[in-house]
Amino acid sequence: MIDHIVRAKPTEIIYAQLSQGADLYQSLLELIRKENIRTGLVIDITGGLSKVRLSLPVQTTSVEATPGIIELSGTAEASGHGIIGQTLETYESPSSGITNNKGEPYVHVHVTIQQAGKTLCGHLIDGCIIRSIHKKSHFTIALMRTEGALINFRVSKDTTSAYPKGIPYHQLIQEG
Repeated sequence: MIDHIVRAKPTEIIYAQLSQGADLYQSLLELIRKENIRTGLVIDITGGLSKVRLSLPVQTTSVEATPGIIELSGTAEASGHGIIGQTLETYESPSSGITNNKGEPYVHVHVTIQQAGKTLCGHLIDGCIIRSIHKKSHFTIALMRTEGALINFRVSKDTTSAYPKGIPYHQLIQEG
């Protein structure tokens, strides 16, 4: 079943190489601000990390359980994708490492990490540090700007024991 459909048109693809030692999440937000992307897609994240910090399910016993944080150190490979929108309401979940501040760009990015034969997939949060042997990093991301639709981060008035301040969701709006 599909709840809602909106349509957007791709208008531009922006490639960026990120700096050695930089935080992937913060670099992504910086690029979105610099390029003034209101709505779009993170179509590719490709590169190595020296430190990994992801928000992901750490309990499998409850579908309402909030995510926890996994941290890894050492060489890891990263691949990712996600959505870009705007944050309309502040949301903080210290136990999951997720913070969205009203008026800021919003990114919901899933990153797959491979390290020493283990693979994890989780939400990108602060703390993923870019690894590069060369000063000029080859860590590359590709973003797509779109027009015609808005993706807004909202917090519902509905609450649960796991989400006492409201349940986060995406509001999709067709423009024009």
